[in-house]
Amino acid sequence: PELSDIDLLIFDEFHERSIAADTSLAFALETQSALRDDLTILLMSATLDTERYTQFFDCPVIQSSGRSYPIDEVYIPIKDESRWLDTIPSLIKQALNEQSGSALVFLPGQFEISRVQQALNDLPSNCLVATLFGEQDKANQQAAIAPAPEGMRKVVLTTNVAETSLTIEGVKVVVDSMWENQAQYNPSSGFTQLMQQRISRASAIQRAGRAGRVSAGDCYRLCSQSSFERMAQHNAPQVLREDVSSLLLDALQWGATPSSLAMLTQPTNAQLKVASNNLTAIDALRDLDDNPIITSYGRKLSDIPCHPNLANLLIRCEQGVEGVEPTLQRKLKCAAPFVVALAENLAGQFTQTYVIDALLNLDGQARKQLHQQASKYTRYVGLTANDLDINVIDEEALGLCIAIAFPQRVAFYRGQASDKANGKANGNQKGQGATQGNMQGKPQQSGYKLASGKGGELEQHSPEQWLAVLHGQQTGNTVKFRLVQPINEALLRAVFPNEFTSKKQVRYNVAKKAMEARVIAGFHAIDLASEPVSGQEKQQDNRFWKKQTAYAWFEYLENIPVSEWPLTEGDWQWWNRLKLAASLNLPQPQAFDKPDPWPQSLPALMYNAKEALIEPLSRCESLAKLQKLPWKNTLNNALSWPQQDALASLLPTHLPIPTGRDAALEYRDNGDVVLAVRMQEMYSQTAPLTVAGGRTNIVYELLSPAGRPLQTTKDLAGFWTGSYLAIQKEMKGRYPKHFWPDEPATAKPTAKTKRAMS
Repeated sequence: PELSDIDLLIFDEFHERSIAADTSLAFALETQSALRDDLTILLMSATLDTERYTQFFDCPVIQSSGRSYPIDEVYIPIKDESRWLDTIPSLIKQALNEQSGSALVFLPGQFEISRVQQALNDLPSNCLVATLFGEQDKANQQAAIAPAPEGMRKVVLTTNVAETSLTIEGVKVVVDSMWENQAQYNPSSGFTQLMQQRISRASAIQRAGRAGRVSAGDCYRLCSQSSFERMAQHNAPQVLREDVSSLLLDALQWGATPSSLAMLTQPTNAQLKVASNNLTAIDALRDLDDNPIITSYGRKLSDIPCHPNLANLLIRCEQGVEGVEPTLQRKLKCAAPFVVALAENLAGQFTQTYVIDALLNLDGQARKQLHQQASKYTRYVGLTANDLDINVIDEEALGLCIAIAFPQRVAFYRGQASDKANGKANGNQKGQGATQGNMQGKPQQSGYKLASGKGGELEQHSPEQWLAVLHGQQTGNTVKFRLVQPINEALLRAVFPNEFTSKKQVRYNVAKKAMEARVIAGFHAIDLASEPVSGQEKQQDNRFWKKQTAYAWFEYLENIPVSEWPLTEGDWQWWNRLKLAASLNLPQPQAFDKPDPWPQSLPALMYNAKEALIEPLSRCESLAKLQKLPWKNTLNNALSWPQQDALASLLPTHLPIPTGRDAALEYRDNGDVVLAVRMQEMYSQTAPLTVAGGRTNIVYELLSPAGRPLQTTKDLAGFWTGSYLAIQKEMKGRYPKHFWPDEPATAKPTAKTKRAMS
């Protein structure tokens, strides 16, 4: 902690805001203030948020232009953003025709890379197409980075992996889709969800810079310049998108809490609560009145350099797992290091479904790499690297290791979608129709229920009833299983005897669109048997059932897409305002100290409002009643007062227009703020109207006297001297009673006809 013999710490490419960098910086600042006032800390990047950092750290900014080459930026607007991928191949060909040198093309992920690669089969013979992404083997990565052969040009299709610290010789052109895949941890399932979103301006600048590394270059951006200027300045930091269990444990081991550390961005209360629950479940901490205290076992887990759940697996295998026969104990020790290594590094390299098949089919280099990674953990289970052998690893031990590390990822088979559509659910699953609706329409996939409560899908049918899921990806409402291992129910019951319970719960019935009280036997959220509760039984403990009803609604909302939440148009307008505030990191003038982070998602905001929502939700027995809740008011009250004030003052619902009236603003999902107004009411207006303290220009949707759209523009001054003249000519004939001046930029605004004006 005292960093002996270290004078200077450098955090390079700090704009990436990884959770490791943020945490390390917070610890370094504590060391600097408490132990080493002579320690110097340097944050470096080409696209730092210098204003924020200088305020936060009270530090100087050192700027060096270095050697740079000019980059011409070409903006290519697209009318239908949903079809952006279809536009990329023609844009690449346009860039190759107009410029010289090789091209680097930025795309969100492997799917888009594959699509574009297939569409580029008609390039000239002197053009080579290469791909570059994180999960590629080293040989293909090196081939992509290598310069093009003499007389050839190269088109490299890549992801964010090439955004920084990479020079590909000969690249003079960048084609930027302006999209990226962003992994977002889903606390309700324990898996990450890949979200496709617009990149930030900082990322766009980094990408464009690849074209000017060795000479002058050109960057083609698939968006309009105005869209580019509206993009968020920087990406949301990783600390708001990750499981923060390791962060919380590290902070407690350090002798602090995340909130007491000087972190640029604090994790949300919802994230910390999920992390606290996770660490409490493995006995790493005790949470006493929201005051987490690390246990001696938690300190032991913190000393192992991996996720706390994986560290717990290693220690339990070393100590001996209760309920397991002695012959299986050593097999668990041999399997655990491989499970940890697989969980950490090699998620995307397998075509097999079962973990055992993936291990046995590794090629020489990948096998060596995995063995090397697993060897780092052998000492924690009391073995040596020589004790590890992939060829003799036990299948049963693999499944149990995954279940011990991640009990919430145990999955139970509940029939194929075609079976459920016909009412043929497997096993004793009486009353489970409400939890199976999201699987219908996909008969080729096997439907599972995870212990976390989420639905899961396995593309290749498995005859196994129970699975332990090592890798999966949240997709919408469902987890797509990528790498699984079967596990025996008897073994599960032996190792988790207290997790198989019978409990009273409330569940949503899809057919009735209402909540039902039931007594359910199962493993966590997996129902193995279910019986309804009578009205008389409910009345005997009415308070309990009302509270369970509220919790059931929380679970219901967590398991449907946010777009399907029962919000009114006014509620969605409010959420779009809040989402814009978060994307702009809107200042909070009324904040006394550091402002609270803006909520990044609707579920996270709901979590913050959970206490306020319990009472109204407990009275909702049906979906119809749920839709009548005052969502906007309740969720708005979950914001801090400085946030409520900033939202009301900087992103107002109405704005004064030249006629003097306050006109309603429409906040759209894409970040546009639209003022739909009759054209005559905007006469004399030339300066742009703005919100967000001048950071967002209003989009004018100018209407005819009948309320039909005539023109959409952000530049009224340009419109009055340009296309207005053609519209004026047409409107004079169609609406002769209304005022159509020759000089609209100086004419009197009006909402009246010419007769009424006179």
